[in-house]
Amino acid sequence: MKKILLTTLLMVLSLITAEAQNFKERFAFEGTLDGKTSVRLAFEVNAANIAAGHIYYPKAKHPAPIMIIGYKSSNGMYHLDEYQSDGEITGSLALTISGGKLSGQWTHPRTEKDLTFTNMRSISFPKGFGGLLTPENPNKLGHYYNYKKYHTGMRELMGGNVTLKAAGKNRVHFDISNVPGNIAEGKSAPGRPAVLQGNTFTYTNVNECGYGFKAIFFPRFVVLETTTDYESMGCFGAHTAFDGIYIKTKD
Repeated sequence: MKKILLTTLLMVLSLITAEAQNFKERFAFEGTLDGKTSVRLAFEVNAANIAAGHIYYPKAKHPAPIMIIGYKSSNGMYHLDEYQSDGEITGSLALTISGGKLSGQWTHPRTEKDLTFTNMRSISFPKGFGGLLTPENPNKLGHYYNYKKYHTGMRELMGGNVTLKAAGKNRVHFDISNVPGNIAEGKSAPGRPAVLQGNTFTYTNVNECGYGFKAIFFPRFVVLETTTDYESMGCFGAHTAFDGIYIKTKD
């Protein structure tokens, strides 16, 4: 009996340790936007400075936690976008956290109107607001990921999408298009699928310019990051690459 209890305890501790390793920072606050709109937000940050969590507006017509994902920048600020389930970005957050206090702004993508976070106080991390940074099981990747954000100059939603197709164990073919302003698009070469190492893959020579990128998969989204130099982007439009956070919208 003691041996069974010890084994069970070790398994529980192992699960707790594994979960804890998914993030290095954890924050939760509640207060208002411009002293008017009640808001609660909580997010975690992993070792790669990817940040993810939820934001909640308790007095909204249909209140429900909304996913927020982004990065901790080199200057210590947190930049996150508010994603609906279809990948549309409905708000952007720029936050500073210091001495247990949060300050910053929320920006509407269509009107570009800024709302200031006010009266924010630290709270216990709400149940169900975290856990988004758990590495994805390579056998459970989605078939389609996308994001879209209103472009004020073009006056329409623009963004990108990632389509995956299984090509054997831990191997996938991809087709990617990203249009934040100009077009970056490419696919894996026939007979040369991407090879997953855990929840990531790195792929080079996407096109004749030698473009390369890294994909990092989580249960609800994938992060794409360029791994080659600026010259490799010459096959795309100016200031365009695969980089971005794409929401899983089809398993």
